Amino acid sequence: MRIDAHGNELRQRTVWLPVAILDLVEADGLKLSPFFRHQLELYYGLESKNGSREHRDRLLIAARAAFEKQREAEAETEAARERARDAVRAMRADREAAQVRQTEIADALQTIVGKKAGQYRRVLPENDPYGDHINEWDALVAGVSRRCGTAVDPAEVAGALRALVAASA
Repeated sequence: MRIDAHGNELRQRTVWLPVAILDLVEADGLKLSPFFRHQLELYYGLESKNGSREHRDRLLIAARAAFEKQREAEAETEAARERARDAVRAMRADREAAQVRQTEIADALQTIVGKKAGQYRRVLPENDPYGDHINEWDALVAGVSRRCGTAVDPAEVAGALRALVAASA
């Protein structure tokens, strides 16, 4: 059992608060026990024995400042979440665009190569160490670029051709 300086018996209760609020309370140096005690005394209409009006006013100002900081922290957190959502949306859009591009390249390559995919295995850069088929490779990349309507990276064509060769084998 605990007794305060005024002879009142004290009992402890646990209050669960969000970490962000507790961080603000600690940053402001606010003592929670007197603050809660004062707020409950005001709520129940009891006269505070533990502090002057000046002390209560300081507590009230500190509480308002803490709540304002909490609102700012929540707004900042929500803004960060929205930025993360936007980043995820952008990554999904990029991934979908890349998939569409790969599909276009594969379709263009299928149109050019047709059923002769196995014959084009030799023009792949890894299968042409001496550059004997470089003209065929350049022509293939240029043909795919024309069919796609935009410049296509030879590495993208090589990846699509490898998949096509593997599927035909």
